[in-house]
Amino acid sequence: MSTGYILDHTAVRALALGRPYMAARVVVSVETAQPLYVPAVCFAQGMAESVLGEVYEQLQAALAAPTFVFRPLDEASCWAVAQIAHERAADMATAHAAHVALSTGLPVLTLQPNAYKQIATTIDTEQIT
Repeated sequence: MSTGYILDHTAVRALALGRPYMAARVVVSVETAQPLYVPAVCFAQGMAESVLGEVYEQLQAALAAPTFVFRPLDEASCWAVAQIAHERAADMATAHAAHVALSTGLPVLTLQPNAYKQIATTIDTEQIT
């Protein structure tokens, strides 16, 4: 089993805003070669929820770290994410992070851990502060 974390849209937004927890998580992940998986939908929504102009330099510096693994939606995963979103009444970003968590067994870094427990109690989360 691999190690690392999945960043949901709230974690991407926290990183974009320069929250200390997320900055520290990136540093630790770089130092320990621990990947941070970023589902594409989570990245897009997290960025949309951020004020990009104010945080552009911070975000560029953080994303330059050699620890990020962006997870795109291929056709099969697109259908699976859509099914999770529909069946669990979840937004697409949460459904995409849940799909990656269910397929990898990795915990999701999030401000909203209950959103993932409503999808599947087997999804591990770590609440960011």
